[in-house]
Amino acid sequence: MSEQLNEAGVVKYPSSGNIENITPAERTDADVKKELEFALKKLEIVGSITRHDVLNQLTAIVGYTELLEMMVEDPQQRSFIEKEKQAFDKIRRQFRFAKDYQMIGVEPPRWHVLKMVIHQAIEAADLKGIAVTDLTGGVSVYADTSFEKVFTNLFENTRRHGGTATEIRISLIPREDAFVLVVEDNGAGIAADGKTKIFGRGYGKGTGWGLFLVLEILAFTGMTITETGEPGKGTRFEIRIPQDHVRMDGGNSQAPPHQ
Repeated sequence: MSEQLNEAGVVKYPSSGNIENITPAERTDADVKKELEFALKKLEIVGSITRHDVLNQLTAIVGYTELLEMMVEDPQQRSFIEKEKQAFDKIRRQFRFAKDYQMIGVEPPRWHVLKMVIHQAIEAADLKGIAVTDLTGGVSVYADTSFEKVFTNLFENTRRHGGTATEIRISLIPREDAFVLVVEDNGAGIAADGKTKIFGRGYGKGTGWGLFLVLEILAFTGMTITETGEPGKGTRFEIRIPQDHVRMDGGNSQAPPHQ
């Protein structure tokens, strides 16, 4: 019996007539990595196209809705229009979450100069009327490339839900086997029964995805976050960072910890 179908792992018959191999050729780690990178690239492209097209159409709808609002005087009709605008804004934020979540882990973690990250997050969060006091000093933190989104979302949480909050304070506390990065405000705080729920998917007002995104970004490099503030006196987020993920010299090397 002649040899048949000896490619792609289909049955392979030698001259003896016995089955010699019925499994695909073994893939190398490089092959698997290349396939995963290709799949991720396709997902990124499809997601980008979808977000771009939908948001363009959404922008047009919002524009016409605002024109309609200028023409309507009836209070009930205007309230309906306002609800439509709120729904549009929620959809925008959901698309932003999807984009940010998709980027977690796409690139290798790197060292971030903490002061620069905080500064970028302040600008992104548009903290009007809220002062930020940064007491962290010149340190770098080894984290996912989306690390800035952690602070942007925590700052936006204060802006949206902090009530009368006027200040955000950031400090770094050394512990025996870790560092604790504290982000706290003087706003309304979080009720005792919501301290763990706030990190769940879809919890709370707005999209309910911001703090879940924070949790996921931090977890990628072994960090954890808890809320320990006193209700009525402000929120206090404590981020536990592995000791070797904090560098006090603020150097430029991008070598991972232990290297």
